[in-house]
Amino acid sequence: MQLGDFSAHVVVDGKELEEYDVVIDSSTKATCYIASEQGKTFSVKWQCHAEIRLTDNSGKVMVDGISCGAYMMRSGSLGDEDTRVLSHIGETKARDLMFSRLQLSDDDDLLDKEVPKDLGDISLNIKRGELVKSRRRNRKTESCAPDENLKFHEKSKKATVHCVSFGPERVLRQQTTPSKFRVRVVPNDDPLLVFVFKYRPLGILQANGIAPKPVSVSSGSRHNVNLDECEIEIQDGSYIEDIKPVELDGRIETLENELKRLRSLQAGASQDRKPKRVKKEEPGLEKRLRFTPGEVIDLT
Repeated sequence: MQLGDFSAHVVVDGKELEEYDVVIDSSTKATCYIASEQGKTFSVKWQCHAEIRLTDNSGKVMVDGISCGAYMMRSGSLGDEDTRVLSHIGETKARDLMFSRLQLSDDDDLLDKEVPKDLGDISLNIKRGELVKSRRRNRKTESCAPDENLKFHEKSKKATVHCVSFGPERVLRQQTTPSKFRVRVVPNDDPLLVFVFKYRPLGILQANGIAPKPVSVSSGSRHNVNLDECEIEIQDGSYIEDIKPVELDGRIETLENELKRLRSLQAGASQDRKPKRVKKEEPGLEKRLRFTPGEVIDLT
């Protein structure tokens, strides 16, 4: 998506995710849908395409309403420090941003638990102005890690089955003494730029007509398929071991729900296909209608 001189994307496996149903609400806000995949780590990338950046700016990333920090970009020219990528939280110990399955429960104590309005959203707010250095009032680092035990009632999911979690902690660099100063952007008169990425599983996007469904090959056109040009991927025995247990749980649950739905449809269809009774003719009727040659039938 792009607003003015700035563009923003969500990146998975080094590739920008396809954006569906892009809506530019105004010159300052853009919204779209992206497909999330459980267990995949991702990053948020933004770039300023102006030939000359006359002002400094900062980009603040939030996931599910939780702040993940901000990166600064100084004034300059195109190609000179014009891109920022946020893929984790933490300065010395990092945890990667990752799509995960939302925990749902049938515990009635969770019925009144409010679902955050930003659940399922990745947002980037770009503020333009001037970078200033000021003394840090409180050296305590503010934690932005989400609640690891975040759980909602199954009736409150509102078509959202994924959330963002943080991966295992890893060391980035050696712990240093916290700086006594901090750098922030004092905003100017330029409006705040807001990018919102609404992430959902691809199947949900397709079911709601947001993402196109895969093209199926009809039985009548199968003879046109050139098998020599088809790429068939063959997995060896180690494939199952590469799948994380949490991914298997998600797949099993999805398949079980689909199986229940299909069985329900099958049961309904079988009721409609009950054989109808055919009335049989009486054995003597045909005999009564026959007549012998030469017999006179009185039609008066």
